[in-house]
Amino acid sequence: PSFAMYVATSMREMVFFRYALGYLVVNSLRTRYRRSYLGFLWSLVNPLLTMIVIAVVFSALWGMKFSDFGIYVFSGLLPWIFFANSLNYGCSSLVNAEKFMKKIYVAKRLFPLAVVGTETINLVLSMVSLLLLAFAVGAKVGWGLLFLPAAVGLMFMFVLGLAIAVSVVNVYFRDLPYITQVVLMALFYAVPVIYPMEKLPEIIQILLTFNPVYHFIVLFQTCIYWGRIPDLATWGICLGFGLLSLAVGMVALHKKDRDLIYRL
Repeated sequence: PSFAMYVATSMREMVFFRYALGYLVVNSLRTRYRRSYLGFLWSLVNPLLTMIVIAVVFSALWGMKFSDFGIYVFSGLLPWIFFANSLNYGCSSLVNAEKFMKKIYVAKRLFPLAVVGTETINLVLSMVSLLLLAFAVGAKVGWGLLFLPAAVGLMFMFVLGLAIAVSVVNVYFRDLPYITQVVLMALFYAVPVIYPMEKLPEIIQILLTFNPVYHFIVLFQTCIYWGRIPDLATWGICLGFGLLSLAVGMVALHKKDRDLIYRL
């Protein structure tokens, strides 16, 4: 079928498989924290501890108050964790679903979508809980917070497209998850999470803007740390990258949809 027909069919299938999607998301959340004492609280504790460690180490380096820099780190760290976890888990989503797909027909895009959906729930719950902590230490309260759902929606679109694309590539190149981990580790230093942008040389600031993830981190920081509504340029850039990413993911799946089951 043509790409337009494939997209239309995909949307219909997502409605048809909505209960299966819900089951996959719930099962993923249960499995991840099975037999741990804190359970889902780990999704709150992990970013909190990471934020504290980074803030303690780098707040003195950049000459910023611990509380201010902690909120700055928090506003960029949560979307970064969402991005990194979605790609790490999403990369292997089709390979891990091999036995399931060989028994019954299920839309293949359902599995990376379930991964990103799971990480979205983690992001939202972590954000709500840690925002309360941020307010307690003096975070700015502004109109930008009302636009956080839109920011989450755009990043969901961007991450979903990438997750679909890497899950398809991983079927043919099984070393991809290991490469993805290394790339993400390097990419972390190319987004303004552990350093304020104004502390960097101007040429470095310009170079960092070529990283698509940079713009999504700035989007969240503007809403949370600065308490402002992001400008139209930032929204437009993030929307553009989101649509482009989703298009790339769907094209990759469209090209290999029928062949994937024979490669698993």
